[in-house]
Amino acid sequence: MQEIYYVKRVENSRVAPGSASLPVRGYFSMGLYAGLAFGAALFCAGQRFASVQEGYRLEALQQEKQLAIDENRKLRLEVAALGDPLRIDAIARQELGMTNLSPHQIFPAEPSAAVISAMAQPSPAPNPVPAPAKNVAALVP
Repeated sequence: MQEIYYVKRVENSRVAPGSASLPVRGYFSMGLYAGLAFGAALFCAGQRFASVQEGYRLEALQQEKQLAIDENRKLRLEVAALGDPLRIDAIARQELGMTNLSPHQIFPAEPSAAVISAMAQPSPAPNPVPAPAKNVAALVP
């Protein structure tokens, strides 16, 4: 048994498909939802970008703080080294030529005459209590 198939050419280029278009309200609501979704995506992306930028800024500030702490530590050590009494004594003796005072170079300080007279005078008495005020309105005719 043999089957026979016939080929028939169909010309449908002039036939337009039926329009299944959405009404204007459907287009408007779809555009509104798409706009809201796009705005939400932009907002989330902006927040993420701001978060990353703040992270970089925080890291830079922490590095700056650590550098300041290290510099402060170095300066404190330098102040401690410069204020060492043995170092100051060595510089005074070697570079400035200073020596200890001998007993005949030390003179006791004597108070001056003005200081002695000021110490001997008693303090002035406080002002007496003023008299009560007079009623001036009663004296005027």
